[in-house]
Amino acid sequence: MAGALKVAVVGIGQRGLQHLKSIVSLQVDEEVQLVALADPFEENLAETKIQGYVPDYKRGSTQLFTDVDEMVDTAKPDAVWFVMPPNQHRGEIERTVAKGVHIFAEKPQSLFYDEIKSQADAIDKAGVASVVGFQKRYDPWYTAIHDYMADKQLASAMAVSLGSVEGHSAKHSPTERQGGPKNRVWTANRAWSGTSMVEAGIHQTDQIRYWVSDDVEWVQAAYVDRPEDLQETQGDNPTAYTVVYGFKRGGIANIIFTKPARSYYNEKIEYIHTPEAHIAFEDDLAVYSYGGSDYPPASRPTREQLRTVLAEGPETNPMGPNSTMEISRQFARSISESDPSLRRNSFRSSMNSLAAVLAANVSDSLGGIRIDIDEFENSDKFAEYRQRPEGL
Repeated sequence: MAGALKVAVVGIGQRGLQHLKSIVSLQVDEEVQLVALADPFEENLAETKIQGYVPDYKRGSTQLFTDVDEMVDTAKPDAVWFVMPPNQHRGEIERTVAKGVHIFAEKPQSLFYDEIKSQADAIDKAGVASVVGFQKRYDPWYTAIHDYMADKQLASAMAVSLGSVEGHSAKHSPTERQGGPKNRVWTANRAWSGTSMVEAGIHQTDQIRYWVSDDVEWVQAAYVDRPEDLQETQGDNPTAYTVVYGFKRGGIANIIFTKPARSYYNEKIEYIHTPEAHIAFEDDLAVYSYGGSDYPPASRPTREQLRTVLAEGPETNPMGPNSTMEISRQFARSISESDPSLRRNSFRSSMNSLAAVLAANVSDSLGGIRIDIDEFENSDKFAEYRQRPEGL
């Protein structure tokens, strides 16, 4: 491709600003040219407001829009980063790819599976490059797990994420103008986020899929609702989630997710094991497994005999700026260099992660029943759960 890749960003809220920070750095390195920004609220496009979060941003020749279609037709970007609240999509991705534009879609791509399928079909028909914003796939430790598990069977995995409902505390967009929450960020609102499991727990879902190179086959879930008298001030998303996944090639995974208010506390616990090994997140990423031919050994092996380092520490933040930068860099390079191997997912391949968390919601609402993902995606039994409700 001649010249820097021309890129645009749609949605300049909390996550959009994080992507914009990466794109501005890539522009300094002359890997991309930021040609346009779009947001329905003009105040989010103000240079001084953006610079409060992206100090190196200078508008320069970047064009500003409040309408996505006008932006694509006028600025003519090669690729667009869609960073919109998931319930706000109204065919923008479909119309954009029809014009030959490549797509970076921030997760969740929509809250309604029928819309997600429409987006995927349009991308496939257009033949454009696509990636979904699962930046954990670019974390060095998670990549090491992915490589180690390439020829191994999953037994079980667990991802525990302890966080607070205030995690996304900056209310960048006046969502009340669009029928959204007035005094809370949209991520705390069920109608806008689809639950915290959909909006945020999808990351843990996808990271385990990446670890084991497999798809979720079934899901079973139970949530703890936030007390009604607290929902006005804290949002109406549940406070706790327990989700169990079964994978197509065997093995199970547990995701425990919490979103209490007032705790302002974050912690994660992760593990994964095979029938013969345990991967531990320590000062280094280590695997414990006895490799001797005399199994079972005559005496218990020592820790040193069992331990192999997969990746040296300290661990970086897989949700942090390094991974966010890397997913954008590799997506841009995959287009400029015509090298799809640089992309670690596609819109189509990411659909299983989103289907799994949407089906988890349905499982909880139906009393914790086990739901087959293929049936959720295709059966008339779940058709009402795949569609956008009237009036939303």
